[in-house]
Amino acid sequence: MDRTGKYTVVKACNDHGTITLREHPRNGTLYVVEYEDPELEAELSELDAGSVVHLDLRRAGRRGNAWCAEAARPVEVR
Repeated sequence: MDRTGKYTVVKACNDHGTITLREHPRNGTLYVVEYEDPELEAELSELDAGSVVHLDLRRAGRRGNAWCAEAARPVEVR
């Protein structure tokens, strides 16, 4: 299962590499626990709570609400 959309960082990257996100407009919560490559992980780990980012995600294994980030693009907030 894949998803693409705009997400707000609820909790910045923790010591385990997990980022908590809220999706627009449904306000569902997702957890990014894996990354396509180390550069993407470094980029996303720099985001603070409240940051908005457009992400391409795929399910991380069979775990409930865990996702792998495949690509990220910043969202311009107006």
